[in-house]
Amino acid sequence: MSFWLISLRFAFRHFLLRNSLFPVRNSNVGLFVVDLMLFPRVPISLSLPMVAMLACGCGDDGRHPTYRTEGTVTLSNGEPLSGGWIEFQLADDARAPSAKARIQPDGHFELGTYDEADGAVEGLHQVLVLPAFPPIADPRQANASPPDPKLYPEINARYRSYETSGLKFSVTSEPSKNRFDIRLEN
Repeated sequence: MSFWLISLRFAFRHFLLRNSLFPVRNSNVGLFVVDLMLFPRVPISLSLPMVAMLACGCGDDGRHPTYRTEGTVTLSNGEPLSGGWIEFQLADDARAPSAKARIQPDGHFELGTYDEADGAVEGLHQVLVLPAFPPIADPRQANASPPDPKLYPEINARYRSYETSGLKFSVTSEPSKNRFDIRLEN
């Protein structure tokens, strides 16, 4: 295969897995199935033994244990942040998997690391918050109205980075202690 075709294959595979468009993430089986989707002409004589080897596995899948973690995000006026994303990353190990969640309209979130709402890895986490972004207006519409500030509120840009947010929380193995109510100040 040419260099460009291989690069395209890996970029597309990364996009599918990173953006949760494929249900099996962080696994060799998921990568193999994505490869079969991209290159379906793999001979059966090669694919069946590969599936058997991958299905047997090699023991530990490298996953860290996760613990249910949830909370709410509110604005400085006390109203919930009605959309966006929140992400927790271990403060002492940036290579460890981060936990993320979509913020619901009522400001509530449940973190997921490997699967949706499966929790976060134990330890001290740095946190970032990304607001929901309004859809891009069609430039052909002359009377396009600005986005509703209640649906797309402005938050301080410092919350968009782990280093500047100032938000740190400890996730423990006891789920009752893993409820975090976050108030974003201007």
